[in-house]
Amino acid sequence: MDPLSEILSSMRIRKAGFTRLTAQSPWGLQSDGLSAIQFVLVVDGSGILIAGSNANPIPLSRGDVFIILGNEPYRLFDREGSPLAACVDVEAMRVGNQIKFGGDGPATTFVCGFFEIDQLDVKPLMGALPKLLSLRMEESRTLAFQSVLELLESETASSRLGSEAATTRLFELLFIHAVRSFTQEHSLSKGWLAGMSDRNVSLAIEAFHSDPRQAWTVDKLAKVARMSRSAFAVRFRQTVGQPPLAYLTEWRIYKATRLLEKNTVRISDVARTVGYASEAAFTKAFIRLVGSKPSDFRRANILRKATGTDPEAA
Repeated sequence: MDPLSEILSSMRIRKAGFTRLTAQSPWGLQSDGLSAIQFVLVVDGSGILIAGSNANPIPLSRGDVFIILGNEPYRLFDREGSPLAACVDVEAMRVGNQIKFGGDGPATTFVCGFFEIDQLDVKPLMGALPKLLSLRMEESRTLAFQSVLELLESETASSRLGSEAATTRLFELLFIHAVRSFTQEHSLSKGWLAGMSDRNVSLAIEAFHSDPRQAWTVDKLAKVARMSRSAFAVRFRQTVGQPPLAYLTEWRIYKATRLLEKNTVRISDVARTVGYASEAAFTKAFIRLVGSKPSDFRRANILRKATGTDPEAA
């Protein structure tokens, strides 16, 4: 299993919501950010987006999508100088899943949504992606991705039996396709996603993820990557941003945190599953990266789920 599939297969949506918003010119929205993944699909019309530290306005038109990861503020408007309304105030205008606001000029229609996920589930992914994913319609878009967007537009156009459940499932598919599309269309400078774009480095990454129990060494990974040991070590560090064995350790511990959610799995079994010959070696690595013992992490995770808190939330 490739690392992206490994992360996304464990992703669980805890809460989701959507709005079909019709904004008539002049209009403007301003958000201070949410501790959730937010997305906006332009159904019809156009707008301008300015997000977070990105001072460059991003023009939006029909079919464009942008996704904001984490607590990133943004402004969305039809033109410079239009009055900006706080998203919380616009939300108060909601009737069912529909909102209409603005002036009496030409209309732009959006599907706006958010969903909350367990940040621990997707921590390696969030660390590898920018906080803003902007995907334009004219970029190469797969038929599957376009079909998800069309289904999302259809489900939010009118209230039908099961629409909310269908929309939540579509949120997951939208996120998966958006991440895949973004990584294909944009060159990431460093990180494991950048490594997956490298023909040789990706072979080593996929080999490790398919068999994390194996006692991997730089020599073994270099052979899988069809490179000399020295050339592989340099290429891996330049592409991924860390040495191969450091990458392996981080992913093994990440996988361990997911396994520790299952209170019935013994810590010694978790250690073997992620590639450690002894529980002591596993505990030492776990403490170094996580800051607590595996047993303490498990207890804290049980408490977190029981109370509904998420200390890792952005």
